[in-house]
Amino acid sequence: MTENAKTIDDFLRNCEPKLTESATYLLKPFLSVVSLPKKHVLVKEKQICGKVYFICKGASRSFYLQNGVEVHTWFAFENEVIGSLRNFNNLPSRENIELLEESVLIAFDIAGIQTLMQENIEVANFVNVTILEYALFMEDKFFDLHMKPSNEKFSALLAHSPEIFQRVPLTYIASYLGISRETLSRLRAK
Repeated sequence: MTENAKTIDDFLRNCEPKLTESATYLLKPFLSVVSLPKKHVLVKEKQICGKVYFICKGASRSFYLQNGVEVHTWFAFENEVIGSLRNFNNLPSRENIELLEESVLIAFDIAGIQTLMQENIEVANFVNVTILEYALFMEDKFFDLHMKPSNEKFSALLAHSPEIFQRVPLTYIASYLGISRETLSRLRAK
């Protein structure tokens, strides 16, 4: 068995909700392992990407441009799904997703999986649960960013992703929190 096949098998064996052997057999042809360098752009703003990704190793950032300035919307690390839900509906992404580190990802072919969803209820349920979890995760992030004061946003980020300060540039973190880099430095010093 190749290393890539083992990576996909490990992912399918450990994913939630659990899939039967027949469902994993049907899903495998639509999954591939990709190793990509730091700074690789997976999803481009205003374009449609035919893939959604699971991070096996690495980190990514999501941002959009507002008057030429990068505004960060989230960061993702190992065991997280990244992509644009809009792309799943064949709509252009509103954000860019770029790798922050050399990364190993499992790429899901959206079109192939959508066809398989129409043929197999178990795969459809798996994808629907995954999308629901992703949507709830993003809604929580949106709420935190817009409803909490800076110090609470900082504390929530630190609690959820303590490794972030070793893996993400402070300028990106400050942008994500909607604060200046100086304010972020003061919060970190407390």
